[in-house]
Amino acid sequence: MSEHLFTAFRNGNGPTQYEEQHTPVTADVLLSGLVYCTLLLMLAGVVVLPGIRGKKRLYCAVRGFLTIYVGATIVIAIFGQEWAVSTIHTQTRYRAGTDQSIEADVGVKIGLQSINITLKGTPENQLNEQINYNERFAWTPSWSQGRNYYSPFSGQINQEFRDGQYRGLPYPILWIAEYFTIDAENIRWGRSYRMSGYYAYIMMWSAFPTWIIANILLFMVINYAAYFMILTGVWLLLANFLYIIIRWGSELNIPFDDGVLVFRYGWSFWIAFSTGWLCLVYGCTVLVCNKYWPEKTAEFFDDYDRRGRKGDHKKMTSSWTLNGYQVQRSNTAIVMETFNGNSMTGNGNISESDKSHCQYNPPQSEPMQISIPDPGDIQETSD
Repeated sequence: MSEHLFTAFRNGNGPTQYEEQHTPVTADVLLSGLVYCTLLLMLAGVVVLPGIRGKKRLYCAVRGFLTIYVGATIVIAIFGQEWAVSTIHTQTRYRAGTDQSIEADVGVKIGLQSINITLKGTPENQLNEQINYNERFAWTPSWSQGRNYYSPFSGQINQEFRDGQYRGLPYPILWIAEYFTIDAENIRWGRSYRMSGYYAYIMMWSAFPTWIIANILLFMVINYAAYFMILTGVWLLLANFLYIIIRWGSELNIPFDDGVLVFRYGWSFWIAFSTGWLCLVYGCTVLVCNKYWPEKTAEFFDDYDRRGRKGDHKKMTSSWTLNGYQVQRSNTAIVMETFNGNSMTGNGNISESDKSHCQYNPPQSEPMQISIPDPGDIQETSD
């Protein structure tokens, strides 16, 4: 019994051999990870919210979720595979050089860095095998067009296409991929999508650091934060604009026996477009609110240093006169000015005994102006 247990699936005295298990790709792992991290951050924010009291809870929720949403959509749009998409249900040849045909759903997803082609049989089991393919042909990391055809000096996508031919990929996948490898006459769809993706890729990554700076400045200078948020929106909209105008030549339509693949903009394009407008509206709204309702804006962004200020936001001070000194109290420190112009800063507190010897003046928006007598006219007094 034990001998048969250890000799199962073995050829002679060699190691155990198992047959290959071809499993189709059902999801983009990188994109799924980004979405998971975004949801995890939002869940953490929801867990923290009950510990915040009053209307601050609403303010914190709006700021936090909006910040996470903008940052997440920038990264997801960069790595998203659906800037341009097309699908078709067709009956087509399965392998090159044979007349065997299958009925399948064919889909193409064009991202900024690569092309994704799917072939799924309906039903999946046809011709005694499971038909469910998902192949990616990338322009990165080189981003170069390279030489024409399929030499070692050709572009990345041309070399991956030739590798797919060697592996014997189904005919519909190779038929679609070949449209992006030809670079001659007016057949330059590969170059067109590669260059538009390249410049849109740069604009999208330019939006990411400006988004980070905007969030940092929200705790420092709200106006500058609004400017950087507007700049983030400009980068995102510029990415969409460049992706549209850089492509040239005729529209890419890939014919099949009973239909044509016609491309349209996918959700990656539209999410970048909508987030760009959201950043513009957000930044402009903050600028307007900070101009006309500064105290409310400071309260919304938890700007403690600006609360209690009015109009021109000058510090409120109170002043006393103590033993030849003018004592000014602001919300941060005690400043004592002598007659000779020297000054020193205290710890922000005045004792009751000191106040009893002081002449109190009401709060003023500006420090009190006093006339400085001639030093020769001052007589020392003893307490």
